Amino acid sequence: MKRRIEEFDWSSTPVGPMEAWPTSLKCAVDIITASPVPMVLLWGPQGIMIYNDGYAAFAGSRHPELLGMPIVEAWPEAADFNRRVLECGLAGEALSFRDKHFSLGRRGTPEDVWTNLDYSPVRGEDGNPAGVLAIVVDTTPWVYAERAQRESESRFRTLADNIAAFAWMADEAGNIFWYNKRWFDYTGPPFDEAKQWGWPLRQHPDHVDRVMEKINRCLTTGEVWEDTFPLKGRDGVFRWFLSRAMPIRDEAGNVIRWFGTNTDITEHLEEAEKNAQLATIVATSADGIISMSNEGLIQSWNPGAERMFGYTAEEVLGRSERLLFPEGAEEEFEEKYRHLRHGEHVLRDTVRRRKDGSMLDVAINVAPMRRPDGRIFGFSAVFRDITERKRVEKHLRMVMRELSHRTKNLLAVIVAMVRQTARSTSDVAVLQSQLIQRLQSLSASHDLLVAEDWTGASLEELIRAVLQPFIGNSSEALACHGQPVFINATAAQNLGLAMHELATNAAKYGALSTIAGRVRVAWGFEPDEGGVLRLVLRWEERGGPRVVPATVRGFGHVVIERVAGQALNAKVDYQFPPEGVRWTIAMPLEFVVRWRSTTAEAAPAAG
Repeated sequence: MKRRIEEFDWSSTPVGPMEAWPTSLKCAVDIITASPVPMVLLWGPQGIMIYNDGYAAFAGSRHPELLGMPIVEAWPEAADFNRRVLECGLAGEALSFRDKHFSLGRRGTPEDVWTNLDYSPVRGEDGNPAGVLAIVVDTTPWVYAERAQRESESRFRTLADNIAAFAWMADEAGNIFWYNKRWFDYTGPPFDEAKQWGWPLRQHPDHVDRVMEKINRCLTTGEVWEDTFPLKGRDGVFRWFLSRAMPIRDEAGNVIRWFGTNTDITEHLEEAEKNAQLATIVATSADGIISMSNEGLIQSWNPGAERMFGYTAEEVLGRSERLLFPEGAEEEFEEKYRHLRHGEHVLRDTVRRRKDGSMLDVAINVAPMRRPDGRIFGFSAVFRDITERKRVEKHLRMVMRELSHRTKNLLAVIVAMVRQTARSTSDVAVLQSQLIQRLQSLSASHDLLVAEDWTGASLEELIRAVLQPFIGNSSEALACHGQPVFINATAAQNLGLAMHELATNAAKYGALSTIAGRVRVAWGFEPDEGGVLRLVLRWEERGGPRVVPATVRGFGHVVIERVAGQALNAKVDYQFPPEGVRWTIAMPLEFVVRWRSTTAEAAPAAG
C-alpha cells in the first residue's frame, strides 16, 4: 500500500499532489503504512481514504478502488454512520465502538460484519483537526464463535439442569466453579458456600477425611475419581451418592478441568443391604463357599472357592460338583449326595481336585438348604484348605525321624572327638578342658544351624560365634571381610571346629595371646587352576609373638589341616611365617547355600 499511495495521482483528488502535502498528513500516512493493524486515514471534509495493507485485506474485492475515494461514496451502505464519524472527528471528538454491526458488500454480496472501531482526530499544521484516523478490527469470527458458545452453553445448561444426577465442573486444582440446578435443588446453599470443595459442609462427618484424602490423591495423579458417600439435603437427611469425576486434558495431556457427577443410589443400597452381611461374609471368606442344586449342579461360587480350586465362577456355574472329585471317586460322590438328600450333614477330611489337576486336602462341611415348608431345594458347602495342617503333621513326623538321625550323627561326632582328644593327652584335666572347649565350639555351630532350621548358617556369624569366647567383646581383635554367604550344615560344623582350633592356638601361642594381636578372616569367590569357582576363606594373624612352627602335631593340627579339608573336599594351606599364622581353605560351591554378589553371577546354581 505504501507503493500504491506513492504512485497514486493525488492531484485529481481534493488532497492534492503528494509534494504539496503538509507534514501532518505525511506523518499520519507513514504511521498507518508501517502498522500491521488495519488503519484508514480520512482526510479533509470529504474524508478522502488513505489506508494500509491491513485495511486493504478488510476491504476485500472493494480494494483498490477505495483508495482516494470519499468515505461516504466508498461505503454507501454505511453512509450515514460515516458522515457522523467524519463530522465528530473533524470537530475534535474521538469515538470508539465494540462489535459494531454492518451489512457490507465486501465481496459482491452483502454480508454481516462486526468490527471494533476507534476514531481519533488528526490535526493539521494550524492545530485544527484536518482528518480522522480509524483503526478497524474485524471481530466477525469472534462474534460468531461467542454466539455459538452461548448457544452451546445454553443447550448444555438445559441438559445438565434436567438430568437426574448432580453435575459440576472444577478447574485443574479441583476448585469447583459450576454446579447444575439439581445440586442446588437438593442441597439448598448458595454457590459461594459450595464453591471449591465445599462438600465437607454437606458430607457426613464420618466420611469427610476418607473422601477428601481420595479426592486430593486423584487431583494429584490425574486418575479418574470415584467414590460413594452420603450428602446432606436441605431437609437435613443424608442420602448416599455414587460420585465420579473425569479429568479433561489438553492436547499435551495436561489436566485443564474436571467434570463430575453425583448419582443418588440410596434406594439401591437399601435394597442391597438386605443381603449385604451374608454376601460380605461369603465374598471375603478365605474358605470356598458354594451352593448346589439337588442334582449337584453348582449354582454359586465365591472368590474363596476360585482361589482354592482355580476355576472362575463362569467356568463352573451350571456344572456338576463332580469335576472337583478325584478320578475314581464316583462312589464317594454318590454316597455324599445320598446322605444330603436324606437331610443329613456331611463333615469329613477328604481330597479334591483343582483346575490344574493337582490335589488339595480339604475339610468339607455340607448341609441341605430348605424352604419354609421344610423341603430341600439344594445344598451349601464350605471347603477349608487343610494343606498346612497336613503339612505340619507330616513335618512333625519327619522332624521326629530327622531328630533321631541327627542325634545319632551328633553322638558319632562327639565319640570321634573324644577318641581323638584322648589320643593327644593322658592328663585327665587337660582332656576335660580340651573336650569342653571343642564341644562348646560344636554347640555354637549347632545354635546357628538351629536358628536357620538346619538349612545353613551365615559364615560371618559362625566365625564371630566361635571366636567370641577368645576375644570377648573386643571389636579390634577380630576383623571380618566378605560378602554375605550362607554355608550348609556340613560346612558349618567342620569350619566351626577348624576355627575353634585356630583360635585356641592363637590364644595360647599366637595373635590372641597379646593385647596388640589381631586376627583377620576374609572370604570371597575365586576360580581355581581349572577355572572352577570356589569359596576361599583366609585366616591371618598379626601382632602376636614371633611364630615358631610346632614340632609335634596334635589333634588340633589334624582338625585344622586335614579333617576340615577331607570333610569338605577342600584345598587347605596351613603356613607358619614369623609374622603370624596363615590358614586358607578353598571349598566347592556345593557347600554354599546362597550368597549375594554381582561378581559371582556366573557361578553354578548351587549359589
